[in-house]
Amino acid sequence: MANQFYSTPSINPLHRLNVRDGLEVNAERWELAHHYHRHRQNIHYQSLNKPGIVSGLGIRITETPEKWSKRFPQQGGCLEIQPGIAIDIEGNPIIVDEHIDIDRKFPFKKPDTSDIDDREEIITYLVISYVDNRKLTDEEYWKIDKEPWKEREWFRFDQQLEPPNERQIELCRIKLRIEDVASDRFELKNPQDVFSPGLNEIDLRYRQQAKARPQALVNIATTATKFDNSFVQRINSPCEITNKNLSCLMQSLNALYPCLQGNTEVANINLEKRLDLANIDLLHIPFNQIQDLLYRNSSDDVRKESLSSYRGKGGVILIEADNKSEGNFQNISLDINNLFKSLNNEYSSLQEWDSDDLDKEYTFKNQPFLFTGLPLTQMILNIYYSSGIIVVHGNLSNAWGGKYERYEANLSRNDIRTAHELGINMLYFAYRRRNMMKLLYSGI
Repeated sequence: MANQFYSTPSINPLHRLNVRDGLEVNAERWELAHHYHRHRQNIHYQSLNKPGIVSGLGIRITETPEKWSKRFPQQGGCLEIQPGIAIDIEGNPIIVDEHIDIDRKFPFKKPDTSDIDDREEIITYLVISYVDNRKLTDEEYWKIDKEPWKEREWFRFDQQLEPPNERQIELCRIKLRIEDVASDRFELKNPQDVFSPGLNEIDLRYRQQAKARPQALVNIATTATKFDNSFVQRINSPCEITNKNLSCLMQSLNALYPCLQGNTEVANINLEKRLDLANIDLLHIPFNQIQDLLYRNSSDDVRKESLSSYRGKGGVILIEADNKSEGNFQNISLDINNLFKSLNNEYSSLQEWDSDDLDKEYTFKNQPFLFTGLPLTQMILNIYYSSGIIVVHGNLSNAWGGKYERYEANLSRNDIRTAHELGINMLYFAYRRRNMMKLLYSGI
């Protein structure tokens, strides 16, 4: 849920009641008039905001009422949801008050593990959602207000093994051991450490707060493997260090520039497989893989086709040649120029950081953070750019993880912040480029 990006409103026209003198108002037309205003509200909220909890809705373990004990004999306890307010994806208010007719106690039922694979643990979610009164049936447990001319808007609690969908709001999650569930030995508990809840303990860390909607969800991927960073030849194994560094950058994006939401789950890409990279904004590639592509005598290399297609559809490629890369940067830039010129005749040579071409509006030098000179010169020797390609000669990704070089001393707080701001500029630039290319070419 931390990475969930909610869909935009459906593209459907609005229809309102054409009011004129002598118009007969019946239930159908009255409903149409109200539906119009409701639809407008839904579009407005969904366009500008994210669903979540506004206030309250705490979780308390309580004694199980007798009526639930008889109905659900196999249960692990009872949860009482405290009064509070939430708003769903369409802007529908979910109000849980202290009304005497509202039963805020929820029996925690034994999960059905019959269709679960060989996992040792499962996660069960307690969610709340808005209920449209017009769709209620006699089987619903909700009580009807006493006045027939007035109806209250309702909600429902659900316990499920699937993560919440777009219309549900998570109240808590609980991790259970399947063995304990099967033998009815699990019992709900409050966490001893709210930041690190254990088995059978209430986990509140993933509750989403209602807030402003970001412009977009930005995704980053890497082709780095353990082979790129060690002498252990496990080429197809992802590099945990690189993944951690890139994830740190995406976490900083959420705090430093909340207009964009960063997906902290870094995708690991194998260019030798034909993959859909349409949702990847920035693709990180170690320089040694570029060298391998250049000197491989194969005109139909799948990796070359993937890079050419990705860049042509608006993606940005970040090539990182660390300080220990063989040769000076003139040789490195020559290799990169030769590779991409062979893939695209319209490719223009790399421009260095101090070039006037990189001082134009909307480049990674000035949006959203302004850099007047090359930052972190003790780590970065230079940065080059050509359409859709950023080349860093230095250890920028290590700085995102707080290190000068892999396994070496930690960076200062100021240097880490500078590295994150530079990385966010690259992410913002990648998002802008891909988005504008998508608007120009409907097939992208």
